[in-house]
Amino acid sequence: MNDEVLEELRAQLLARGSALANTESVDGGLEFHVRSILAETLAAVEGSIEHLPVSVEYHDLPDLSTHGERSAAMDVDPAEPLMAAEVLFAVALPLLVARVTADGYSGRELAVARALHHAIWRRFPPGAIAYVEVLRGRLQQSQYETRQRISRELHDRIAHGIAAGLQRLEVANKTSRDASVTAAMRIFRHALADTQDLALDLRSLVGDRALLEAIDEYAYATGGGGVLPVHAVETGVTRPLPAVASEELFTIIMEATRNARTHAVNATAVAVRLAWSPTKVEITVTDDGDGYDDGKLQVTSLGLRGIAERAALIGATVEFLNGTGATGLKLTLPFVAPRHA
Repeated sequence: MNDEVLEELRAQLLARGSALANTESVDGGLEFHVRSILAETLAAVEGSIEHLPVSVEYHDLPDLSTHGERSAAMDVDPAEPLMAAEVLFAVALPLLVARVTADGYSGRELAVARALHHAIWRRFPPGAIAYVEVLRGRLQQSQYETRQRISRELHDRIAHGIAAGLQRLEVANKTSRDASVTAAMRIFRHALADTQDLALDLRSLVGDRALLEAIDEYAYATGGGGVLPVHAVETGVTRPLPAVASEELFTIIMEATRNARTHAVNATAVAVRLAWSPTKVEITVTDDGDGYDDGKLQVTSLGLRGIAERAALIGATVEFLNGTGATGLKLTLPFVAPRHA
């Protein structure tokens, strides 16, 4: 029966143009799964094994990463195995029912269908999920490496170029004492400081740390030199966040902090507050200054627009605040409440 199922499966996959079949056979990994699925189904119907109502404990499958790595290495679309699973069910069910009936297990059609579904579902969806997780990991690594590369370029090329130009101006200014040269030097110093800050921001990542810990370390690393100090506090019970969400939140907080340090009027500090609840985390980043001079917040500015885009990327909402003693932003990231046993 195994060969019969495999041959019909190969023909139907080939007719659909699937990469999992060719004119001679099906994919080797697929063939292995098909044979084990058929054997498991028959064993379940005959009562020699017991299966649980839930096919897969998705949060605890040690072999998920192996399936995902293999699929990713072969560049197999995750939809392919899922389609193959549906075709396999349609092909194998009547043959298994005929086999079981011939063996004297009449009236067990429903048991065969349930056992076959269980055996298939226990294998194929986890592989697709693992494939996606592998791709997500690669994307995160690519983003990290890109940030590191840009940071090095800013520090090693742009910042050094600005510093070299500034040194030439300082030498020229010693003899000319030209007011325009002095003004240019001031601009270069600000540009150098901004470039160095950007390079540091790009290297700053949450990684395996808690979000509050990352904020505190960033505040310490960028403090001093007359910049506004950053004070971070946290309330409620924290919960783990996806790596993408943590990094985007951290980047938003750094950008909001940089905005406050650059534009705040008569401010003495920047306050970062993280308020955790079972359904969301609310983050506010505000300075205690006088607010914007014209009383209007230019949300269309490049920096604030970037913050709004980053928030939308992770499903968060952001509100920009402008008022005496509380200028900055409030960001809300909702999440599903944790399940209780």
